Order: sequence, then structure tokens, then C-alpha cells
Amino acid sequence: MVGDQPTTPSAILARTREAWAALDAALVHIDPGAMLRPHTPEGWSLRDILCHLGNPWLTAQIEAHLDGREPTMLSCYGHEVSVAPDEDMTTNDGRNAWHHRALRSLSLEQVHARYLDFRGRTEALLLRLPETEGDVIYALVPFGDIGRVRPAPEGTPMSFPLWQWLRGETWHHFEDHLPAFQAAAR
Repeated sequence: MVGDQPTTPSAILARTREAWAALDAALVHIDPGAMLRPHTPEGWSLRDILCHLGNPWLTAQIEAHLDGREPTMLSCYGHEVSVAPDEDMTTNDGRNAWHHRALRSLSLEQVHARYLDFRGRTEALLLRLPETEGDVIYALVPFGDIGRVRPAPEGTPMSFPLWQWLRGETWHHFEDHLPAFQAAAR
């Protein structure tokens, strides 16, 4: 799965499908008990990591933009759990801790269903985007606890070409977490 970074929606989808297939190949060899045991220093299990991978935040953001509506917490995260005072939503770690707390009661079956829903939505989104959209600059702007990702002029704070936003939520994100699942599958 090593090579050039994909920058078009079709190339991103192809690379993401490879990452999903590799994860699926590992998942079939991991028993439920192994999925539920703490796996990281923070106490996250593989189930928690799979739940994290199935977070539709960016997919929901771009769906909302394409449909001409505002994103909602429910569409972006799959829940509407309030942020605790000690959860810093300005950092990835803070958002991940909040999201983990909000979804830790889901069963392994619910997490897997959520992950498959994310995949379906993300695939449909990537098929829907024009091939030139990967180069369009998108920015994260304040909008409650979820922010808004929208096309923006270059130089806007927190702005990147869409392919870079997608990289962090698709193939690259999955490839980052894949070794943990592959190790457990052995």
C-alpha cells in the first residue's frame, strides 16, 4: 500500500479500498475477546480503535456541504453527548477522548455496523465528488463543537486541499492503525 499519495477522489477511493481490505483480512482472524482487551496505554481496545476509524465526521461535513445544509453533531459523530469541561475540543486527543467516552458503551456488533456504515457513506461521497475537487482548498471554521469544513480562499487558517483532509480520514488513517489489527490477527 506504499506509493504516491492519491489526490483525486477516485485515487483516494482506490487506496482506501486497499486499506479497508487489509483491515477486513485482519479482523476475520481476531476473536471478540482480543477485540475487547485494552490495547493502548490509554486503555483503548481494538474495538475502540475500530469505533474511532468509523467516525464519519469529515464525510458528514462534506455531505452537508454538497447538500447545502449545515452539519449536525449527530451526523458527524453518531451521538449528541455533551462535551465535558475537561475535554479540549481544540486538540485531536481531546476530541478523541470525548468521542471515546461517548461511544464506549456500544457493543462490538454495533461498532462493526457503525464502521461499515462509515465505509458505505465514504465510498458514496468519494464517488460523488468531481475529480478536480481534491485540489480545492477547504478550511475548518468555528461552528459549535463540530466546526464546519467548507471551500475557502487559500490562506484561510486551517485550510488545506481537500485531498489532504480526506487523507486523514481515509486511507492514511486506516494504514496508521492497521498494524495493531494485523499484530492481533497473528
